[in-house]
This record gives sequence, structure tokens and C-alpha cells, in this order.
Amino acid sequence: KMATSLSEEQVKECMEYAVELAKIAGEKVKKAYGANSLQIDFKGEIDLVTSVDKEVETLIQGSLKEKYPDHLFLGEESASEAGGTYSLSDAPTWVIDPIDGTTNFVHGLPFVSISIALVEKKKTVCGVILNPILNDLFTSQRGKGAFLNGNQIKVAQNETLNKAVISTNSGYDRTEAGIDFMLENQRRCLQQHVRSTRSLGSSATELSWVACGRLDAFYEFGVHAWDVAAAVLMVEEAGGICVHPSGEELDLCGRKVLGGNKKLVE
Repeated sequence: KMATSLSEEQVKECMEYAVELAKIAGEKVKKAYGANSLQIDFKGEIDLVTSVDKEVETLIQGSLKEKYPDHLFLGEESASEAGGTYSLSDAPTWVIDPIDGTTNFVHGLPFVSISIALVEKKKTVCGVILNPILNDLFTSQRGKGAFLNGNQIKVAQNETLNKAVISTNSGYDRTEAGIDFMLENQRRCLQQHVRSTRSLGSSATELSWVACGRLDAFYEFGVHAWDVAAAVLMVEEAGGICVHPSGEELDLCGRKVLGGNKKLVE
């Protein structure tokens, strides 16, 4: 039987357990980071999945299943087994990305994050993002603020585009239309005279960096729920907003996200 709704206390306990698991997983990721012996399956031409990815997802999901047998799960591996389609119900659901930034991980670039979120009624109630390479641990519980290594964080207060560093990613679409769309968005950013653009290849890392003010804003078309479920809460709890790029309310399964401080996003 499904719990109707988790209490604040339960959510806090869930978050603390997720932190424990992220740290254990982080050790595994750190060990394998930059190691040339990785077994890589080409899941698509550009999309890499490593043996570590699978090991970490099994570890996190297995441990959570044992502790919370009535919770549901959503992750990249499980979604691809289901033929790529997925949706969120209202029930408490753990949304997990074992390694967000697999390509970075394989190439020895430090933009790598383990992302664990607990979603209820389609909204994230707590999230944990760990970059084990840079030792950045982001934690957040709805209504309780966002933290980096225990210190409360806030989004950048800069409200002008000409002072903004904006991040986005090229995604996996290599069709002419896809490339045109991506470049057109980049062009529009530059035409607004943004200070600079970045592309770090890990939306969980990038959105958590928006939350702590390292980046002013982030947008991407083609993200998955597991990339952003935890990070969206970080941004919101750090005083920012995450929306659909059209300005509509964000749907975690809607594949599109724009995050930053309210003024800049508008």
C-alpha cells in the first residue's frame, strides 16, 4: 500500500540516506575516474555508458529498494529497458542518474555528478547531487533551502544579461534541424550580449552551479527527468526558478528546462 504523503521528517530521513549512498557511490566513481581500463558500451554514437554507471545505479537503487520497498524508481537504465518511454506517477519515486556527464567521466573532465531525487506528486521533495571529483555535495529539501557542503547557497543576484554566464549543451540531436535549432539558440544568447556561454556536458552539475551562483543561468532542450530532478529543487530552494523555456510551468518529463534567477529567466 502506498503512503499517501511523506512527512517532513520522513523526507529528511530519505535525504540523509541518499547522501550516504551518494558518498559510497562517489568513492567508486572517483576510483574509476580517468582510468583507461573502463569498459565502454556505445549506447549510441555519442552516448557512452560505462560499467561504473551500471554498478552505481545498481548500488543506489538496490539499497533504496531494500530500505523503501513501497517507493517507485526511475532511472536512465530502467527507462531504456522500458523502450525509452517513462512517466511519473504521484507516488514517492526515486529518480536517479548514476553518472550525469558520462562523456566527461570517460574523458577525464571533472564535470560529473551523481544525482538522486525523491519526487512525490510529480514534484521533487528532496535532492542530493554529488560531484565526487570536485567534492561538491549539494543537498536540498523542499522548503528548507539548498546547501553546498553544509553551507546555504543562493542563486547569483545579477539581473543583466551582459554580466551573465549562461550554460547550455549541444545534446544528442545531429539532424540538420536539430543543429540549426541549437545554433539559433546560441546565436540569440550572444545577440543579447551575454558575457559568456559555457557548455559543461552535465546538466545536474550545471543547474547545481546555477543554484550556488557559479553560473547565472542554464537551459537545455533534450534533458531527461533523471538529469534535472534533484537540480531543479536546488535552484528553486536557492531562490531561483526553473521553467519550460517558453515560460510555462516545468514538467520534469517534458525534456526542456531553463533555470536561473527570476529576473534573468524572464
